Amino acid sequence: MRILHVVSSLNVGGAERFVIDLACEQKNALNCDVSILSMGIEGEPLEQEIRSFAIGLFHQSSIFKIRQLLHNFDIVHIHSSHCLLRVLLASINKKIKIIYTRHNEVVHRGPKWRMVYSLANLMLHKMVFVAEKAKQNYLTLYPEYRNKAQTILNGVLPLNVDRVKIAGKISLGHVGRFVPLKSQHLLIQAIAILPSKLRKNISLVFYGTGELLAENKALAASTIPDVEVKFAGFETNRNIIYQSFDALVVTSETEGLSLAILEAFASAKPVIASNVGGNPELVKHAKNGFLYEYGAISQLAGCIEKLVFDEGDYDRLSKDALRTYENGFSMETCAARHLQAYQ
Repeated sequence: MRILHVVSSLNVGGAERFVIDLACEQKNALNCDVSILSMGIEGEPLEQEIRSFAIGLFHQSSIFKIRQLLHNFDIVHIHSSHCLLRVLLASINKKIKIIYTRHNEVVHRGPKWRMVYSLANLMLHKMVFVAEKAKQNYLTLYPEYRNKAQTILNGVLPLNVDRVKIAGKISLGHVGRFVPLKSQHLLIQAIAILPSKLRKNISLVFYGTGELLAENKALAASTIPDVEVKFAGFETNRNIIYQSFDALVVTSETEGLSLAILEAFASAKPVIASNVGGNPELVKHAKNGFLYEYGAISQLAGCIEKLVFDEGDYDRLSKDALRTYENGFSMETCAARHLQAYQ
């Protein structure tokens, strides 16, 4: 089977990382012929990694040139709404199966998107959602997709992490770009309202870059000067990331199905997450982590306090986090489900 994955860019992001991991699993475990087409510019951060895995890589945004490329493939798997219309137009009268995965819970509205999705409904083999809630939200507005819609939960590769939590202390991590939707400032504000005697037992590490990085650095310096805070920047080695903290905190305003949560589970880390998007499909409150209402800083602070004080609870949450990953979120399982969707 010859598969072409299409992404809007190869900048660092959860969807881009997922596509690379899925492509590797399809190539190495399922013996598929796999390539990636990026509509971004050449020289993007994840390019070298793709080349190191001997996966085909193309850069193209011209409808005509994409059309020329498509005759080499059986399956075209689109991973971004920004690519959808161009690939659909390039595929007219081509005998290929087109799959479109929506990696977030945003539902596009308006006449432009109604036109695009009307064309897509004629041409798509499947529309894949990474969370059941995202699928149901979409079908509320576009019920005509009911027969083509399918949920395939994301998967991640296993991690090699052996960090041991220090009793009475906790290191909290956040993984994601510094953009408005990720809301890292809420974690800093939650730490700030904790009692000072508790704050001295907490440290923070943020991974990621972006437009709001400087603003969050300034906020941390002014509101929690007594807390050790590290801004670690861009890091591709996931073992290094998850070795560096005890629990993951997700503060996003919206999410599809968070790869950071799955990677935390794969490294036996409990997760504190905002109750949005696909997060509650992964995080079961007081079982493998805690959920709080987005923006409720006091709730978030309360969840952090529980992890600091209750060592037995942390150990139980950690074991259940790893069990959650092992029971259905491996990349092997995810790739097999995609292969079935391609049939």
